[in-house]
Amino acid sequence: MEATVQMFTRKSFSTLAAGLAAVLLLGGGANIARSQALPPGVQDVVKLTQAGISDDVILTQIRNNAAIYNLTADQIILLKNQGVSQPVIKALMTGGAAAIPAPGPAPVALPSPMPGGPAVASAPAAPAASLDSFQPQLAPYGAWIQVPGYGLCWQPTVAVSDPAWRPYFDQGHWIYTDAGWSWQSDYPWGGIVFHYGRWSRFNGGWVWVPGYDWAPSWVCWREADGYCGWAPLPPAATFKVGVGLFFNGQAALDVDFGLGVDDFTFVAYDHFWDNNLRLFYLPHDRVVVFFAGSHVLNGYRMDDGHFVVEGLGRDHIAAVTHHDVRVEQEIRDSRIQGRGNFDSRGGRDDRRNQH
Repeated sequence: MEATVQMFTRKSFSTLAAGLAAVLLLGGGANIARSQALPPGVQDVVKLTQAGISDDVILTQIRNNAAIYNLTADQIILLKNQGVSQPVIKALMTGGAAAIPAPGPAPVALPSPMPGGPAVASAPAAPAASLDSFQPQLAPYGAWIQVPGYGLCWQPTVAVSDPAWRPYFDQGHWIYTDAGWSWQSDYPWGGIVFHYGRWSRFNGGWVWVPGYDWAPSWVCWREADGYCGWAPLPPAATFKVGVGLFFNGQAALDVDFGLGVDDFTFVAYDHFWDNNLRLFYLPHDRVVVFFAGSHVLNGYRMDDGHFVVEGLGRDHIAAVTHHDVRVEQEIRDSRIQGRGNFDSRGGRDDRRNQH
């Protein structure tokens, strides 16, 4: 984690805070209005706190900025009311010196087990998500090819045989989980390529660019009058563990990722829950019309250090589709362990149904 947060500079810290400001004003305008009595740098800390950015990241940026604020009693109370933690408040008043933890006690050496003692068996750890683990699992269902700029990528056989095919399109459906909108694929290889990595076009077809952080889906969402659409994120959408999604060096909130009409699948809301979306998606000439009047609503957020793909929102989808939306427990492929802040939350029979 420390290696990740050290990558941020003062400039990226300010850029991240500015990128989050628009969303915070929509969801908590009254709180931000009150925070205007705070110095600008302290206001940035409030915005980052309310966006779910971890204290580790905020404390590191305070140390890097080396600014000291002479906060009044009223300002300290205001910060606490805005959810800013006591360590962060202390760091603002000391330039970050208070944020540096004291060294812990030296580790205590444990005695070695007695010779001949009983061996303790441990469950084998899931293999880490890596190119080496992905290659043999995907090879039977497509081809690994070299793509300029991206290196070794994978192209499913169906993407070659079916020119209309695209990611997050058929042989699957959407469910809402405790990690947000998740694509449940019926392809035997879908557990990898729809939850890791990114997608790009190459020679007229789609190829999967390997990535090693897991999410319920990696898509951009759009909404038009009576329709919703989604498109696979491009390789330029990068994820920083514990921080969130970035595009062109800025926090990626409701940005379009440079995706165009041909990248999106649009369906009417009354077909959103269908298991065979291929029967109901809009043809290109109609997508052009609806795309022009649509707006991006990705709904990405950090929740206790975990990245959540809120998309158009559970309550909103329930209202426009006239369909109860159950919150199901997200299921990860237990054979693969990704690098991101996501947990494997049990087996398929352990789902939670909430209404």
